[in-house]
Amino acid sequence: MIKKAKKENLKFLYDLENKVFTNDPFSLSKESFKYHILKNYLYVFEIDEKIVGYILWLERKNYFRLYSLAIDSDFQALGIASKLLEYSFENLKNKNYSLEVKITNIKAIKLYEKFGFKIKKVLKDYYEDSDGYLMVK
Repeated sequence: MIKKAKKENLKFLYDLENKVFTNDPFSLSKESFKYHILKNYLYVFEIDEKIVGYILWLERKNYFRLYSLAIDSDFQALGIASKLLEYSFENLKNKNYSLEVKITNIKAIKLYEKFGFKIKKVLKDYYEDSDGYLMVK
């Protein structure tokens, strides 16, 4: 089940973030989640009332930016990321989207391409350990 995140989801989102993005300097803090729940488009995917994934979109003037997408490692390869993307495109009223992704994250790149994203440019040293791609749809 997909729904908009609420403040009650804060601890679960933070725990999921730390599980998925262990030792990642860009992982979101509890304060960041609190802010995004109030100000942005943060959707959660639940199975048996447990949050197993989320997608976070930031609204810009003419487009939405996919800021973060995380799926619990115990629930990957079940199509949850695809369902979160489909839900987003149905609910975000815009036609333009962008995201950044590590050039080494082949699985994510293939997923985004499946949804119509195209690589627009290489972002040199975008991540601490890797270049990134700017992808747009």
